[in-house]
Amino acid sequence: MSLFAIIGHDVANSSAQRHITRAEHVERLQALDHDNRLIIAGPTPIEHGKGEMSGSLIIADFDSAEAAQAWANDEPYLRDGVYSHVDIRPFIHTLPKADNNASVKVAKS
Repeated sequence: MSLFAIIGHDVANSSAQRHITRAEHVERLQALDHDNRLIIAGPTPIEHGKGEMSGSLIIADFDSAEAAQAWANDEPYLRDGVYSHVDIRPFIHTLPKADNNASVKVAKS
């Protein structure tokens, strides 16, 4: 398993375009999840409880950095101007242990 963090950086005032493009963006994440390649994904708000986002974090399994970059290059948020750019970084899943269900832990907290 080769994990990569895909960090999308929103442009200023991205909310309207983010809303327009969201369904296509989520479909791609659901496809990764269906293939058991998605570890976690979600937006990064500028401030908790507010609607403005600063970007997104996606951690998923790809065969290589090039494959992760190719996937990110096809990201609707990048194509449609929600993201100014995307960073790709190798990621090492340390905690919680892979056999734990992180979403259950988050839901309990």
